[in-house]
Amino acid sequence: MDRVLEQKKMPAWKWGLIAVALLTAGWFVYGVLADASIRTYRVPAEQLIVSSVEFGAFEDIIPIRGTIQPFNSVFLDAVNGGAIEEVFVEEGSFVEAGQPLLQLSNTNLRLSAAQNDTNITEQLNLLNNITDGFETTKLSTERQIIDSDYKLIVLERQKARHEQLVADGLVSIEQYDAIVDELEYQSKVLANHQARQQLENRIRETRLVQIETQVEKLEENLQVSQSSFESLLVRAPIAGQLTSLPVEIGESKQAGQRLGQIDVIDQYKVVAQIDEFYVSRVFADQAASFSLAGREYITRLLKVYPEITEGTFEVDLVFDGPNPSDVRRGQSLQMELTLGSPVETLLLPIGGFVQDTGGNWVFVLDDDGIYANRRDIRVGRRNNRYVEVIEGLQQGDRVITSSYRQMADMERVQLSQ
Repeated sequence: MDRVLEQKKMPAWKWGLIAVALLTAGWFVYGVLADASIRTYRVPAEQLIVSSVEFGAFEDIIPIRGTIQPFNSVFLDAVNGGAIEEVFVEEGSFVEAGQPLLQLSNTNLRLSAAQNDTNITEQLNLLNNITDGFETTKLSTERQIIDSDYKLIVLERQKARHEQLVADGLVSIEQYDAIVDELEYQSKVLANHQARQQLENRIRETRLVQIETQVEKLEENLQVSQSSFESLLVRAPIAGQLTSLPVEIGESKQAGQRLGQIDVIDQYKVVAQIDEFYVSRVFADQAASFSLAGREYITRLLKVYPEITEGTFEVDLVFDGPNPSDVRRGQSLQMELTLGSPVETLLLPIGGFVQDTGGNWVFVLDDDGIYANRRDIRVGRRNNRYVEVIEGLQQGDRVITSSYRQMADMERVQLSQ
């Protein structure tokens, strides 16, 4: 006869083991699935550049590219147009101040200058004649006054003698009265001459001042006329090197047209273009350095031109000390301009990641160095070596600083050996 067998219940500890196994398996599956959902870029470690965040002095330096230019240059322009008649020096020659460079010919200018000279000379002669006339009139008036004075003296003597003769009855009263009347008349004539002399003096002084002014203007016009003709002979205004003289004999040049350029070669300056981003931080007297032929040179910012053209502005720098002996006009220099004093801060070596992320995020390696996770950061100033870290990173963090071009859309980078 069959009997019913009782089923034994599973011990609680076995249920616990099963639960633990299920949880472990679930956690593993979840980890695998979660890990698979993270966009991961796998790349050999040797293809990446990894840099550490460090605390140090940030030097506010920007790279600039400058060009050697003469400190002083003088441009030669045609004051008056004309045809090139003769060239006395060759381009590239060293010239002295006042040395003739080239001769222009202009027939119309020559005739105009001659006519102006004639007209001005005639006007000057006319003014000189007027001045001479004033002097002649002055002398004539003075002579009339002298004559009147002399007549008064003679009449005074005659009157004195006739007074005694009239008293003695030797001369008639009529003769005496005639002398008295003549004396009175000559006194009035003298007074008239003197009044006329004062009037003539006032007129002469006023006119002489006007004539002097007119003469000065006419002489200036004469000099301008002569200089306009003399300007056809182009001379070197300063001593230096004639670096440009693009002219040919027989070629016509218009007034104001460029004829050439003379450079002072004993002193140079550096002309550089700087990005407009730094326009508010660039000032005179800031220092810029560069290396040339194994030597370090320092320049000082002399002038900042505020005009911005195509995203850049121009500055002039001068050498702080003697000029390098092996530089040439037009030579390019790679320089470093210091914008401020060094500041202690967190530094991240600059790399290709800056162009790809703008410095807004980076890939930071974990402790094992196998994975690098994306992390948002905030950066400040940058130079050609470092970028200043404001937040998001700590000292000692290892960051991929090479280009992110192939992994810009990824959330994680896996480094393979």
